[in-house]
Amino acid sequence: MSLRMLPLVLLVGCGAVAAAPSPVQVPASYNPMVSLAPLVRAVEPAVVNVYTSQTMAVNPMLQMRFGLPSERTVQGQGSGFVISADGFLLTNNHVVEGAKEVKVKFADGAEHTAKVMGTDPDSDVALLKIDGERAFPYLELASEALPNVGDWVVAVGNPLGLGHTVTAGIVSGMGRNIPDLPLEEFLQTDASINPGNSGGPLIGVDGRVVGMNTAIISGANTVGFAIPAGHIAEVLPQLRESGRVSRGYLGVQLASIPEVAQKAIGTGVLVAEVVEDGPAAKGGIKAGDVVVKVGGKDIADQSALLRTVAAIAPGKKIPVLVMRQGKEKELTIELGERPKRKSAEPE
Repeated sequence: MSLRMLPLVLLVGCGAVAAAPSPVQVPASYNPMVSLAPLVRAVEPAVVNVYTSQTMAVNPMLQMRFGLPSERTVQGQGSGFVISADGFLLTNNHVVEGAKEVKVKFADGAEHTAKVMGTDPDSDVALLKIDGERAFPYLELASEALPNVGDWVVAVGNPLGLGHTVTAGIVSGMGRNIPDLPLEEFLQTDASINPGNSGGPLIGVDGRVVGMNTAIISGANTVGFAIPAGHIAEVLPQLRESGRVSRGYLGVQLASIPEVAQKAIGTGVLVAEVVEDGPAAKGGIKAGDVVVKVGGKDIADQSALLRTVAAIAPGKKIPVLVMRQGKEKELTIELGERPKRKSAEPE
């Protein structure tokens, strides 16, 4: 089953295709306070169950002791949803990571082999492609604005391998952080999400996708997290064009400002260490500096610095305002490209 383990968290040949005039539409007359069935009937044809298989090495000691083969095939599952009539789909990166084969199954039973077109581990988004002789029903991303806390939402997916399953709830919170995915600020929902829901859509009452279901708190009661549609829309162009996402990189180790100095300094992030020959070092940032602004934006904490820098294209020169020995100093930094991140690596 597809799930991501975190501290206290479980993450859950091309034929001619005629372009669909629009994404799936919910009936204009339906009343979500009476029943969500019209919404579900409209969107369910664009949601898929994702099945993966990958080859994993067997422990040599087990091979010798029990005569096992050197490799074994492991099956996984998750959810996804179609975003274009020509068969592009979205799911979580952790659903398809390392997969040798990916298949998707629609609610009507139709199955397709999917090709992984692009992955972004930092945002946990993956772009897939299926081929077919028809225009596929697809969903629209509600990427222009965040939903409101209290808005009704519906989660559709493949929890625990049961097949297409629908749960409903509200948006419970905004801007939630998960340590293993520091570039995202997640939506929180009380719509029931379980392992296997990963990669499925969180849908508003108008039938548009407000988020991608990604994680749950282990042992909690209906505390789930979804990547906002706006964040997905930001990485999609690069996933389509190059199969990966390129982000800005500063090259510093960060630390919280000591409480004693916080009142005097105010907001900002302390630079604990500067990567040798990195962008920050080349631009003049030193250990002990407090980063106050990046590209004109105030930096309140480590997460703000990370997300602000990552959102800027590598190679771009940006102003960085630091406090050094009680005095402001503005530097110009040419950002590098963010490497694949592991815990405790420089930002």
